Amino acid sequence: MVTFTEAVASSVAGTGVRALALCPGFVRTEFHQRAGIDMGQRRGLLWLDADRVVDECLADLRRGKVVSVPSRQYKAIVALVDVLPRGLVRRLAGRFDR
Repeated sequence: MVTFTEAVASSVAGTGVRALALCPGFVRTEFHQRAGIDMGQRRGLLWLDADRVVDECLADLRRGKVVSVPSRQYKAIVALVDVLPRGLVRRLAGRFDR
Protein backbone atom coordinates (compact mmCIF):
# COMPACT_ATOMS: atom_id res chain seq x y z
CA MET A 1 0.00 0.00 0.00
CA VAL A 2 2.85 2.36 0.83
CA THR A 3 4.55 1.73 -2.51
CA PHE A 4 1.24 2.25 -4.34
CA THR A 5 0.67 5.54 -2.49
CA GLU A 6 4.20 6.69 -3.30
CA ALA A 7 3.56 5.95 -6.98
CA VAL A 8 0.25 7.83 -6.93
CA ALA A 9 1.86 10.79 -5.15
CA SER A 10 4.58 10.88 -7.78
CA SER A 11 2.13 10.71 -10.66
CA VAL A 12 -0.05 13.57 -9.33
CA ALA A 13 2.85 15.80 -8.25
CA GLY A 14 2.29 19.40 -9.24
CA THR A 15 -1.45 18.97 -9.83
CA GLY A 16 -2.62 20.08 -6.39
CA VAL A 17 -3.70 16.53 -5.56
CA ARG A 18 -1.81 14.82 -2.74
CA ALA A 19 -1.63 11.20 -1.66
CA LEU A 20 -0.64 10.04 1.82
CA ALA A 21 -0.42 6.57 3.34
CA LEU A 22 -1.31 6.58 7.02
CA CYS A 23 0.34 3.78 9.02
CA PRO A 24 -1.30 4.31 12.42
CA GLY A 25 -0.61 1.13 14.35
CA PHE A 26 -3.10 0.33 17.12
CA VAL A 27 -5.69 3.08 17.64
CA ARG A 28 -8.31 3.39 20.38
CA THR A 29 -11.69 3.99 18.73
CA GLU A 30 -15.30 3.03 19.35
CA PHE A 31 -14.97 0.36 16.64
CA HIS A 32 -14.16 -2.42 19.10
CA GLN A 33 -17.06 -1.61 21.40
CA ARG A 34 -19.54 -1.33 18.53
CA ALA A 35 -18.30 -4.61 17.06
CA GLY A 36 -18.67 -6.33 20.41
CA ILE A 37 -14.95 -7.05 20.61
CA ASP A 38 -13.64 -7.48 24.14
CA MET A 39 -10.40 -5.55 24.26
CA GLY A 40 -9.53 -7.05 27.64
CA GLN A 41 -5.93 -6.23 28.44
CA ARG A 42 -5.08 -4.68 25.09
CA ARG A 43 -3.78 -1.42 26.42
CA GLY A 44 -0.38 0.10 26.72
CA LEU A 45 2.37 1.92 24.93
CA LEU A 46 1.41 0.85 21.40
CA TRP A 47 -2.23 1.96 21.64
CA LEU A 48 -2.74 5.50 20.34
CA ASP A 49 -5.53 8.02 20.75
CA ALA A 50 -7.48 8.61 17.52
CA ASP A 51 -7.31 12.41 17.85
CA ARG A 52 -3.53 12.25 18.17
CA VAL A 53 -3.27 10.06 15.07
CA VAL A 54 -5.41 12.49 13.05
CA ASP A 55 -3.44 15.53 14.28
CA GLU A 56 -0.08 13.97 13.40
CA CYS A 57 -1.34 12.73 10.03
CA LEU A 58 -2.67 16.15 9.05
CA ALA A 59 0.61 17.76 10.15
CA ASP A 60 2.52 15.30 7.94
CA LEU A 61 0.18 16.09 5.04
CA ARG A 62 0.84 19.82 5.49
CA ARG A 63 4.60 19.09 5.46
CA GLY A 64 4.21 17.27 2.15
CA LYS A 65 5.03 13.80 3.47
CA VAL A 66 3.75 10.82 1.52
CA VAL A 67 3.93 8.33 4.42
CA SER A 68 2.67 9.23 7.90
CA VAL A 69 3.73 7.15 10.90
CA PRO A 70 2.36 8.77 14.06
CA SER A 71 4.12 8.56 17.43
CA ARG A 72 7.72 8.04 18.42
CA GLN A 73 7.19 4.41 19.33
CA TYR A 74 5.91 3.47 15.86
CA LYS A 75 8.61 5.55 14.16
CA ALA A 76 11.19 3.56 16.17
CA ILE A 77 9.56 0.26 15.18
CA VAL A 78 9.60 1.25 11.49
CA ALA A 79 13.27 2.22 11.73
CA LEU A 80 14.11 -1.12 13.37
CA VAL A 81 12.09 -3.15 10.86
CA ASP A 82 13.97 -1.44 8.02
CA VAL A 83 17.30 -2.86 9.24
CA LEU A 84 16.20 -6.34 10.35
CA PRO A 85 16.09 -9.32 7.98
CA ARG A 86 12.59 -9.82 6.51
CA GLY A 87 12.36 -13.42 7.76
CA LEU A 88 12.99 -12.31 11.34
CA VAL A 89 10.41 -9.52 11.02
CA ARG A 90 7.82 -12.05 9.79
CA ARG A 91 8.51 -14.39 12.71
CA LEU A 92 8.33 -11.57 15.26
CA ALA A 93 5.13 -10.16 13.76
CA GLY A 94 3.54 -13.61 13.77
CA ARG A 95 4.15 -13.96 17.50
CA PHE A 96 3.27 -10.41 18.48
CA ASP A 97 -0.46 -10.78 19.09
CA ARG A 98 -0.52 -14.26 20.57
